[in-house]
Amino acid sequence: MNNVEKIFNFYMLANKLKTTLRTGWLHWNVENTRIESVAEHVYGTIMLAVSIYANCNLKDLDFEKVALMLALHETEEIIIGDITMFEYEEIKTKKEEGRKAVQQIFQDCINNDKFLSIIAEFEERNTQEAKFAYMCDKLEADIQAYIYRNNFNLKNANPICLSDERIVEMNKKGLNRVDQYFLESDSVKFSGIFEEIANFLRKLEK
Repeated sequence: MNNVEKIFNFYMLANKLKTTLRTGWLHWNVENTRIESVAEHVYGTIMLAVSIYANCNLKDLDFEKVALMLALHETEEIIIGDITMFEYEEIKTKKEEGRKAVQQIFQDCINNDKFLSIIAEFEERNTQEAKFAYMCDKLEADIQAYIYRNNFNLKNANPICLSDERIVEMNKKGLNRVDQYFLESDSVKFSGIFEEIANFLRKLEK
């Protein structure tokens, strides 16, 4: 296989994320003319990272690494799909299956080791770039839930969502909207500017 074929084949694989819908929105049965794809989520995480980096003094952050990390962080879903916290059995093996998936996806790439290393760094979250990218990933979903806030009808949600013990506990706290569930679930994962944005979003939700 020559380089042109490799480039084309990889792009065609990645292109599948344009039509892979975000499973969480399907579980919550978002009432919208179209539902966000995984590729749109990836774009959203990168643009959120750009927005934060452009407005904060983060000189020690390797932003190019962050951008590449976010561009690659959902590539496993080309093969394993978008697995949410409600896929109780699949979530147990998601990490291992995801690792196998990205190895398969990048196996013919010259920069295979670099890409797999970047993805592993994101998953391990031990570096400031990985932590930054991870918080972008979570906060972007919270913001999207806020954008969809008027398109949720809990009566139409998949029963597995409302019966989940984590959601039940949030209801006991007085939370009763999907965008609130998202932010409450992720709030403990944020620090610094991400925590500030989350608090700002929480005020907007009221």
